[in-house]
Amino acid sequence: MKSNIFKGIKKNLLQSGKSGGSWVEELPTVLWSLRSTPNQATGEEPLSLVYGTEAVLPAELGLPTYKQAGFNEERNDQRLLEALKFTDELKDQALYKILKYKQLLAHTYNRRVKNRQFLVGDLVLRLFSVSHPKEQRKLSKKWKGPYRIKRILGPGTYELEDLDGKPIERTWHASKLCKYYM
Repeated sequence: MKSNIFKGIKKNLLQSGKSGGSWVEELPTVLWSLRSTPNQATGEEPLSLVYGTEAVLPAELGLPTYKQAGFNEERNDQRLLEALKFTDELKDQALYKILKYKQLLAHTYNRRVKNRQFLVGDLVLRLFSVSHPKEQRKLSKKWKGPYRIKRILGPGTYELEDLDGKPIERTWHASKLCKYYM
């Protein structure tokens, strides 16, 4: 949520040509847009989940519209109360959609993840960019090694040693290692 707010403020500041010090002025506009835009996971506006009705845009308040022409305060109050009765159902539906969305994300992620398991004594290469992030260039070598698995600390976490038996600092995750074939 924070990153969406920062992105919105940055976008508004860039479009208006204002300096970074006036971000406070843009905050209400950005928050309104986030609260009145349907969420990808739920398919609902956050405001409608709280209040049970769609938000009336600020631009619609100043212009006479069909909704405002037939406005009756008593009938409006009655409809708001009816809408509030259905907010729990709407929230339950949103929760169900969120759970389905999380399952979809997990399935998509897990489909791409390779389950790598190594045994003590296996020879591996470690990702060079992780061990030396400042030295990484486009055409430099990607993997460094070979190293030997010294100890398995947990699922996917290993201690390494070089071929002379000298331990390598820190622990290494399986996603940053690959099997070395001689």
